[in-house]
Amino acid sequence: MWGLACWLDPFTWWLGFTYFGQMFGLLPLQAVIPGTAIVTFLIALITSDWNLRQIPLGAVIGFTFQWLTGIALYLFIYNIIRTSRERAKLITKLESAQKELEIAHQRDTELATLQERERLARDLHDSLGHALVALSVQLEAIQRLYKVDPERASAQVDELKTLTRTSMDDLRRSLAGLRTPGLGERRLSDALQALSVDAGQRAHLAIACHIHDDANQLSPAHAETLWRVAQEALANIERHAAAHSVQLQLNITSNAALLSIQDDGRG
Repeated sequence: MWGLACWLDPFTWWLGFTYFGQMFGLLPLQAVIPGTAIVTFLIALITSDWNLRQIPLGAVIGFTFQWLTGIALYLFIYNIIRTSRERAKLITKLESAQKELEIAHQRDTELATLQERERLARDLHDSLGHALVALSVQLEAIQRLYKVDPERASAQVDELKTLTRTSMDDLRRSLAGLRTPGLGERRLSDALQALSVDAGQRAHLAIACHIHDDANQLSPAHAETLWRVAQEALANIERHAAAHSVQLQLNITSNAALLSIQDDGRG
């Protein structure tokens, strides 16, 4: 169409520049430069009545300058569009990674909750369950013994009272662990310090807590795991160690987190 228009009216040569925009929008970068060069060359031929010798030097410089200017403008816009698309892709990837991290954190939290429930179930089975069985058996024995030896039966009743108190203490400790919330938004160092204070006051323990400065830089999943381990260890010391003092220390290295809990009790 453009060639026909130029054949009918040579002054329509300037319409050839409209092909620049079409090439810029439709063709890849490798085809734009030679394609626009060909159109520029044809425009020069048309304006010289198809005779290259009649093209003045000023026109050659002018057409060349226009072509180079168009190419430079195209490359500038092309780079802006490419950068914008790359940023959009990067933002999409970052949003996807953020969602994956949120899902992973939620799974870690749910896993920690399930592990805590399993721990509580084991504690109740090991302490309260065995105590209730022992109480039931001894009550039946006392019931039979009371008719034969009331004094001995009364002494066994006192032993049952002691067993009952011990079982109640174990139950309180288990419920205290159940009521303890997860790490949540708390910093690991603050949570470990608070855990040490609570356990020390409850069990009359002198707990020295030493936390590395980089402890709060750990991932939420790792921090939650370390806090749960410390909670379980202090609960076991409180129940079984008969200790007076405890050393809780958390060291952070370049590739590991080392949690050490030592007591002066038995075993």
